[in-house]
Amino acid sequence: MKVTGLRCWRTAFPAMKEGVAHGVLPILVETDEGISGAGEIGLAYGAGGRAAASLVLELGRAMVLGADPFRTEWLHDKLRRDSFWGHVPGPILGAAISAIDQALWDIKGKALGQPVHVLLGGACRERLRVYCNGWYRGLGAPEAYAEAARKVQARGFTALKFDPMKLDATGRSCHVTRHLERWYEDLAVARVEAVRAAVGPAMDVIVELHGNMWPMDSIRFGRRIAHTQPFFMEEVADAEDATAAREVGLATGIAIAGGERLATLGDFRRHFEARAFSVAQPDLGIAGGFTGVRAIASLAAAHGVYVQPHNCGGPIATAACVNLAFATPNLLIQEIFPDWPEDDRLDMVDAPFERMVSDGTVPLPTRPGLGVTLSEAYLARCEALGAV
Repeated sequence: MKVTGLRCWRTAFPAMKEGVAHGVLPILVETDEGISGAGEIGLAYGAGGRAAASLVLELGRAMVLGADPFRTEWLHDKLRRDSFWGHVPGPILGAAISAIDQALWDIKGKALGQPVHVLLGGACRERLRVYCNGWYRGLGAPEAYAEAARKVQARGFTALKFDPMKLDATGRSCHVTRHLERWYEDLAVARVEAVRAAVGPAMDVIVELHGNMWPMDSIRFGRRIAHTQPFFMEEVADAEDATAAREVGLATGIAIAGGERLATLGDFRRHFEARAFSVAQPDLGIAGGFTGVRAIASLAAAHGVYVQPHNCGGPIATAACVNLAFATPNLLIQEIFPDWPEDDRLDMVDAPFERMVSDGTVPLPTRPGLGVTLSEAYLARCEALGAV
C-alpha cells in the first residue's frame, strides 16, 4: 500500500455567542488501495490554521506521497527530522505532522479491520469517563453559571470544566492579561462558588485559566477557590513555564494540569522533571498525533502523572482522543464538547462520538480506524485549501 494523495479543508463557521469563531481543519490521506484516512489539524481557533494546512501539503508532497502508510514511526521521525525545523516544531509544524499521523493510523486500522485503540495495545477500560466543556457560552452572572451547571449534571455528566474568566459580566469574550483585576477576580470566584453549590460535592469541577495570568495572580485566585475543591486547575501560567506551574500547585494545594500548547516529548519532559503537572494534556492535533502523544503518555506514567488528552475542535479530533484514551493506562478523564449549537461541525462525520455520550461516558469504539468517516457532501461545502 502506498500514499497517493493528501487533501485539506477549512470550515467557515459564524461567531459564537461570546464573539469568537472557529475554523475546523480536516485532512484526508488517500492510498492506492482505495483506503483513505482522516486527520484534524489542532488549530481550530487562534492563528496558524492555514499555515499548518499549507505545511501538510508541503510535507506530504516531499515525504509522504509514495510512502507505506503502515510505517508510522519512521514517517513521524522523518517528518520531524528531515524538515529541519521539526526538531523543535512548535504548534504550527507540530499540527501538520499530527494531522498526517492521525490519518495514517486511521488507514492502518481500516486496512486491518481494527479500531486504532486495538493497534495501540487494546482497551484499558470498558467505558470512557468524560467531562463536559462548552456548556457556559454567553453567560454572565454567577446564577446563570449555576443553572447551566445543573443542566450538565442532569444530563448524566459527573465532571465539567469552565474558565470563570473567559467571559465578562455580560457574557462576551474577555481574558486576563497577566494581572487579575480585583473586580474580575471577585466575579470569577463567585462563579466557581456558584457552580460548586449548584452541583454539590460529588461532581468534579475543573477550573481553566488558559495561561493568561502570572503566578502571583494565579496563586491568589487559587487560594480563594481552594475550598470548592477543584478536581484540578488548568494552564495556571505561561505554557512554557514549568517552574511557575509547580509554584502555583504548591502554593494553592490544587492539582495542576497543562500541556495543550506543548508540541514535543522534550517539552513535556521538562515539565515532568520539574514536577509541574499532576495531569498532562497533550493535544493529538499538535503534539505528534498518536505516535507523539502515546510516547508522552508513557513518559507521564514514568513520572506518576495522569493524562487527559486536550480536545477542542471537530469530531475527528474527538475520535482520535477517544481511541488513545481507551488504550492509555494512566488516563484520568477525557475532555469532550457534546454540543456545538452555533455550527454543524458534528455533521462532518457519519457517527460522531459527541453524540454517543451516556451517563457521562463514551462506549468502546468498535469500528475500524478512528471509527468515523468523513462526509464528502459536507467537505464539498467547506473551503478547499489544496491537494497533492
